[in-house]
Amino acid sequence: MKKFLFFCVLVLMVCLIPNSIGLVHAEDEELEDVNNPFIVYTEQGQYLFERSDVQVLDNYISKDFKMYEIVSTNPQNHTAIAKFVRFLDKPNVSVNPNPNQISATDRTICLYLTHNDESFTPSDGYDSIYGAGGIHDVAKELKKSFQSLGINVVLDETLHIPHDTLAYSRSQVTAKSLLNAYSPDALFDIHRDGVSRKYYATEVDGEEYSKIRIVVGQANPNMDENLEFAMYLLSVAEEKYPWLFADIYYAKGHYNQGLYNKSLLFEMGTYLIEKELVLKSVEPLVDVINTALFNTTVNEESGEITIGGTETEATPTVNEHFNRLTEQSNSTAIILTIVVSVVGFITAVAIVILIVKDIKYNKQQKNGKNSKK
Repeated sequence: MKKFLFFCVLVLMVCLIPNSIGLVHAEDEELEDVNNPFIVYTEQGQYLFERSDVQVLDNYISKDFKMYEIVSTNPQNHTAIAKFVRFLDKPNVSVNPNPNQISATDRTICLYLTHNDESFTPSDGYDSIYGAGGIHDVAKELKKSFQSLGINVVLDETLHIPHDTLAYSRSQVTAKSLLNAYSPDALFDIHRDGVSRKYYATEVDGEEYSKIRIVVGQANPNMDENLEFAMYLLSVAEEKYPWLFADIYYAKGHYNQGLYNKSLLFEMGTYLIEKELVLKSVEPLVDVINTALFNTTVNEESGEITIGGTETEATPTVNEHFNRLTEQSNSTAIILTIVVSVVGFITAVAIVILIVKDIKYNKQQKNGKNSKK
């Protein structure tokens, strides 16, 4: 009886665990060392990429869709080794020669900044400015560029300072508020990196621009969809602006991306690059996001995407594709919540019944002993 009672209590405890696994997390904040980033090499000793912080089991996805995994780090000399894992399935991209202007109404994008202090040394004089740093200028330019395309934009400049291990917990409040208030088509956290200038600087037709890194967090329930979204952006950019994205960094953190399946973090250049070059890259980035979300269709069976494709029930826009996934996820969550609640209720009732029976049994035993006396 006692063993069964213990089992019932255990089941009830499991049922009471919040089903929002992935949103309850340990902090994953990396405190960047802007003067000493990690240099990452392949197992064969070839230079691969740079990042202000890397951890074992982080993944790196190159522009040619090769995935590498960090297998070792050396904090003393700030180097790391990454092994090649596999080629990712790149979406097959085609461009409609007679592009169909898909009617997308009520388009909304939300922007916020977890690390408000981030700045650009050549232009701002410092790599960080306590309060609203130079990264806010980039976010404002993003807002302006989205608005020029007729997209509703909400830029939340709430300060989440200081730049410490609790910054993402503070910015999560902002991200949730934006999602609840505006139900945006996408949510972007705007940052700048802490690596060398040469990793981000690029030249296009004799003009310099800054590349952009996409960061996706592994520690959230939407990680597969967030990564899929990032790969769609990379695929569209390869057709329109092949120089735009440096890579995708698939990190162990969460970056508040468990809140939404179209949520990404953008590293808009690095602290050593001129802010003016980053601002020049804003319009191409906005064009790619707008094209990918609202003017590109996806065949959900084959995974093929068509820029300027014809929207049908079978081939929705990328935005509609992710909205469907959200609806499916919500339905699953509702069903799971109902099942867990029912099981928890039944288990609780069973525990009460067992306790009552146990009390009655003990009372009967006690009365039996007294009558014998």
